[in-house]
Amino acid sequence: MLGLIPKILIEWVASDFGDETANEISRRADWDPETEFRINEVYADEVWQKLVLASVDVLNVSPDTLEEGYARYFLMDAQRRWPTWFKMSKSAREFLERHPAVHNNFADGVRDPDSRAQIKDKFRIEKFDDKIVTHYRSPNRHCYLYISLAREVLKLYGEEAQIEEPRCLKRGDSECEIWISWPPQIN
Repeated sequence: MLGLIPKILIEWVASDFGDETANEISRRADWDPETEFRINEVYADEVWQKLVLASVDVLNVSPDTLEEGYARYFLMDAQRRWPTWFKMSKSAREFLERHPAVHNNFADGVRDPDSRAQIKDKFRIEKFDDKIVTHYRSPNRHCYLYISLAREVLKLYGEEAQIEEPRCLKRGDSECEIWISWPPQIN
């Protein structure tokens, strides 16, 4: 996992719940609160998983509530950090179709080929006239985080779409399959 992901989690917690809460989460996850995550460095998925479990425990929220809050903060941070991504997309669909390519571009800076492949193998997308289908595989099983991010992107662009997940790692499937369907355009 790229350090950007845990870095933003810690920044969100510090921003919304205070520095001491963020430090407590780091300590419970066996991470030195004084050591900052580097955005382009690869960290073991176990580091992220410990941070998520500690966050759920310290904040006393469900994993879904944590992922919803993280998605809101991540999108806000992304708009500040990479405004061009949002300007390039005229619609939520364009943005979401671009997501796997953007995600995989981060991996291009990773030197270790195995780590790079792990990052790049998480997402694949299919485009249809009325929907996009995202195929997601990760040991972190954050399909709900992806769904929460998609909902935030839809809100940002003022669009409505139906989101379904007919296949899910958490239900024993080999991957998550997330369908985002837009209503037909009336001309």
